[in-house]
Amino acid sequence: MKVCDVVLNSIWYDPRVRKQIVEYKNQGVEVSCVGYRCNRFDGEQVKKLPCPASIVSIDNKYDGKQKGIIRKVIRERKKNRVVKEAILACAPDVIHANDLNALIPAYAASKKLKCKLIYDSHEINTDNYTGKKNRFLRAYYQAMESRLVHKVDLMVSVSHAASDYFAKEYHIQKPMVITNCALASENVSQPAEKNEGFEVLNHGGFYAGRGYDLMVEAAPLLKEYPEIRLALRGFGSIENQLHKRAEDLNATNVVFYPKVKVEDLIPLAAGSMVGVAITEPICLNFKLSVSNKLFEYAAAGLPVIMSDIPEHRYLNEKYNFGLILPDSTPEALAEAIIKLYSDKDLYDQLVSNSKKMSQEINWENEFGKLIRAEKEMMDTH
Repeated sequence: MKVCDVVLNSIWYDPRVRKQIVEYKNQGVEVSCVGYRCNRFDGEQVKKLPCPASIVSIDNKYDGKQKGIIRKVIRERKKNRVVKEAILACAPDVIHANDLNALIPAYAASKKLKCKLIYDSHEINTDNYTGKKNRFLRAYYQAMESRLVHKVDLMVSVSHAASDYFAKEYHIQKPMVITNCALASENVSQPAEKNEGFEVLNHGGFYAGRGYDLMVEAAPLLKEYPEIRLALRGFGSIENQLHKRAEDLNATNVVFYPKVKVEDLIPLAAGSMVGVAITEPICLNFKLSVSNKLFEYAAAGLPVIMSDIPEHRYLNEKYNFGLILPDSTPEALAEAIIKLYSDKDLYDQLVSNSKKMSQEINWENEFGKLIRAEKEMMDTH
């Protein structure tokens, strides 16, 4: 079985796609990949991919931001054409299209090759943070997805909540759920050396709706507990705003850590005591998603404080590995932190459950489901 893994970025910076490629190789699948050259392209990093990789691009005249609908349409058509040609050159038995923008050229290629087509939807493309700002893009993706989901051989989603949404929205069979969890090899098996005090960590991209501002605002509410400190690790658009707010509040119990490589997130998280995974439902995509960091904290052996969204509730009802916030407020967050700090028996039980979840839900098990389904398709074919 030959698989072509397709994504419209430079591949290396997409952890989910990188993990797909590695697992295909580990399970004896012949894999190649096609990507699109984005502004983070690094040829040396792409060379590290364990399979043939084709990174395509179009004339700079049409690439990037374009003014006017006509030029945007031209840009998308040109991108789709070069990606399609790169897929055809790979001559795969199965095309694995990551997200809707990759599905469009992948579908065109699958028709010509008469091969199997997998649609791996990483998010709700028609109602995400970017799409809400661009009505043209949203309408275009809505029209394409509503048509193409009926043309694929198998659809994949990252959460049960999103899977339910797609099934209801498009009147299709529920997509297979392949959640974006950590590798089994990333589980921290040995007790880690803990950082100073009772450290509560939130790591990732500093963007709105991810709970970083709530952590800073909760800091004054925890001053009576000198051992508790709040740690933020990462970078992003609201980084300066967070630093300034911490200074204004004289929040000496807040510490900022610099960004690190993805592969270092879990070992470093193990030095904390609690992980925070807040996703505020500011768009449908956020509401139906599941925080990747939730699985990273579990792999690090941490109990997790989570926002109240469907997939977080689903996982916590099954594994009981953390606390669900009744609402996304500094007061609710502070109360949950104090509860874990004060109740050692509860804390230890949640740690144990967190480790159990990370052992059961790991990338090898999750992605293995898809590889088996693809092989069955080929056997039937």
